[in-house]
Amino acid sequence: MRADNALLDSAKADGSPHAVRDDAESRAAAIALAAVVATAAFYAYARTLLPGVDLGDTGGFQAAVLWPGISARQAYPLYYALAHPFVAAVAAANPARGLNLFSAVCGGIGVGLLAWIVAEVAGSLLAGAAAAMLLASSYTYWTQAIIAEVYTLHLALVGLCLVALARYAARPSRPRLAVFFAVYAVAFGNHLSMILLLVPFTVFLLQVHPRPRELFRPAVVLMAIAIAAAGALQYLPNLLAVRWNSSTAMSIPEQFAAFWFDVTKADWRETMVLGIHSNQLLDRLAMWCWDARQQFGAAGLLLAIAGGVRIWTISRPWAVFLWLAYAFSTVFALTYNVGDSHVFFLPSHYFTAFAAGIAVAPSTVPRQRGPSMAIVALACLTIAYAGWRTWDTWPAVDRSADTRGEQLTARVAAGIDDQHAILLSGMEWQSENALLYASRFEHPGLAWTRVANVLPYLPFLVRDNASIGRDVVLTSEAAAEVVRAYGSLFPLIEDDDVPAPSLSTIVDGIPRGAPYVLTLLPPPREEQEDAGDVSAAMATLTGHHAPQWRPAPYQAIGGLAGERPLFSASSERPFRASFSLAGEPFTVRMESWLSMDTFRRAGFGQVLHGRDHALIVERGVSLVWLGSGGRTHIAYAAGLYAPKPRYRIAARSTRLARAGQAAGEPRAIVGTGLPE
Repeated sequence: MRADNALLDSAKADGSPHAVRDDAESRAAAIALAAVVATAAFYAYARTLLPGVDLGDTGGFQAAVLWPGISARQAYPLYYALAHPFVAAVAAANPARGLNLFSAVCGGIGVGLLAWIVAEVAGSLLAGAAAAMLLASSYTYWTQAIIAEVYTLHLALVGLCLVALARYAARPSRPRLAVFFAVYAVAFGNHLSMILLLVPFTVFLLQVHPRPRELFRPAVVLMAIAIAAAGALQYLPNLLAVRWNSSTAMSIPEQFAAFWFDVTKADWRETMVLGIHSNQLLDRLAMWCWDARQQFGAAGLLLAIAGGVRIWTISRPWAVFLWLAYAFSTVFALTYNVGDSHVFFLPSHYFTAFAAGIAVAPSTVPRQRGPSMAIVALACLTIAYAGWRTWDTWPAVDRSADTRGEQLTARVAAGIDDQHAILLSGMEWQSENALLYASRFEHPGLAWTRVANVLPYLPFLVRDNASIGRDVVLTSEAAAEVVRAYGSLFPLIEDDDVPAPSLSTIVDGIPRGAPYVLTLLPPPREEQEDAGDVSAAMATLTGHHAPQWRPAPYQAIGGLAGERPLFSASSERPFRASFSLAGEPFTVRMESWLSMDTFRRAGFGQVLHGRDHALIVERGVSLVWLGSGGRTHIAYAAGLYAPKPRYRIAARSTRLARAGQAAGEPRAIVGTGLPE
């Protein structure tokens, strides 16, 4: 409270209306607060960190961070420039975990910088702590802070820009303006969505400068252009990669066009920016409301609304900035048609936490010495509320035991080395990114490529590999591509090295009376649900008392294997439900908006066993049961992690096919010989 008095008195001592003072004592207190909350946030993120590789963009980042190659498509030069030395220093033997840890560091820094800026703007350390803890405990921010992704660094850079602006507002000068320009320009090397803050930043500068017209003097404009150009040089290696990686000669304009196409993702960006159709707007708005409540709860959102009003009494420039920044970020996220739309609301969450902190700032009424006891009590209650949200969120986001990425790639690569076989993959992009990482760092002897790359000359590839005794191994998707393209030309023999039991077969092995929870969500677009297999599994699990669900995207049952279910839920909207099975406490948390979320790195929901994380719910069928000693077992079907068969075009295919027929197992899906 004494520190809050010092900050507030410092603010009153100056007649400037901008609420941020260039006071060494208050600044030191804000920095100390930032260090404390950043350390606490990092501790939580490090304890719940994903230990290895993940699917999707995360796997792509992990595969590229220590890899010497570069392409225009890797359009995050600042992210790689900072992450590469970090990962090389702390986790060169496990780059996936090292890059996940880098996100945790950035997440802690982002939380700390928010505490710093809110403490200075509000004149209150308690306000800064409240804002920081609300952000740190928010669901989406936490899930991005424990995997390899660019978003925590993005928000840390936003915070750094705000600190630079605050220093400039406290004492406008050209060097301080240059520092802000430099931070903002460099931030574009991590994520181009920094452009959304251009108008809010510009309006703020025009408000705090004592003579706004001076910002348009030639010297200032030239300085801004020079700094922006220097920041753009981060992309020079990506531009040069277009020439290095091109198989044909390209003119300079053609090279730049190709570079711009890749860096800005122009091939799909045009269908995504402002890509929400009018008939989706109501659903999108419903998602926005649900998502905001998921992060902060109703109490946190009420505080943010109050803070959004309160900030007008503290500082008009910061009020205008906060409202503009929130509006630009939110409108963009609402209209951005992308499969992981929830992560694009992160800047909105950042500014929501900012506003919530302002709500518990002390009064600036003249002659009032220090914050009132009511405000101090509200601030302490807010911090306690954020602490409770941390306790509540922790088990749901904990991925410290999640090794599904490694298990998936180990299954695909099992028994393959470049001496005896090559792998052709047709998996969807999320799994292939994890496979790319595995082939570079976990299974360096794995020779693989996408089947689409070799399909035109596949007969020659098979012939040449057969001549040196190497099999051609295919994922199930690649095998289907080969059959579509070549019909019965190749003998595709199911690979016994990689069994792919059906869901009903797995369920048959669950001991009767074992507690279980099963969730059923619409499968991914790439997958198809075997309705007969799912029905058979449900009948076994429920003792032929499967619930008669109405069609709904979120479905879950729980019970004891072989008996009537003790819990059943079917809902159009995400839900949370707690129940007990044989004295064991379980909680089902649906944490996604399925009509908008195509993929989620942290899963579409969670099943908790007490406070232990038992199951990450994915699209399709997700199942968890307790075995002997309370050991947790999981299985997936009709989803990305579902076990799938593997096939071989074997160098000794004729002998293998005969052996299969002799055993009475018709394993070949196509049965003709290799081409001459």
